[in-house]
Amino acid sequence: MIRWLLLIPFALLIAVGMSSLFFFVASMVDPLMATLTGETLFVGFWNLVDAVFSSDDPGPIVADAMLTVGRIMFTLLVLPPLVIAVISEVLKMRSLIWYVLATGVLTAAVPWILRGAARVQNPDELHVSAILGLTGAVAGFIYWAIAGRDAGGRSPSTSQMPSES
Repeated sequence: MIRWLLLIPFALLIAVGMSSLFFFVASMVDPLMATLTGETLFVGFWNLVDAVFSSDDPGPIVADAMLTVGRIMFTLLVLPPLVIAVISEVLKMRSLIWYVLATGVLTAAVPWILRGAARVQNPDELHVSAILGLTGAVAGFIYWAIAGRDAGGRSPSTSQMPSES
C-alpha cells in the first residue's frame, strides 16, 4: 500500500522531472528542435501578446494559454510514463528493457496517435519523434531505477518459502 501511495508517485515525479530536463536540453542543443521550439515559442508568444492587448479582459486568454501549454506538457511528458508505470505494476513487469522501450515508443508515438496518421510527412517529423522517444526512454529508465525493479511488490525469497519435510 505504501508503494502505491509514496514510492510510485515519487518515482513518477522524478522520472517526469528528469525527462522534462532532457527534453529542455535537447530542445536547445539539437538544431532542428531548437528551430522548432524557438519558432513555436516566438509565434505563440506574439500571438498571445496580440490577443491580450486587443482584449478588454486578458485573464481568460492567459488562462486558456496556460491550460493549453499544461495539456501539451501533460500529454507528452506525464501521460506515457504514467500509463507504462500502471501497466507494469499490474503485470509485475520488472525488465529495464521493457520500461525504456515501452515508455520511449509510447512517448514517440503520441504525436502520431493524436494526429491519427501513421506515415511520415517529412524527415523532420521522424527526427522530432526520435527526440520524444529518447525523452520517454529517460523517463522509463529513471522510473525503473527508483520503483520499477520491484514492480508489483517484492517477490518472495526462497528463505521465506515453506520447506518440504
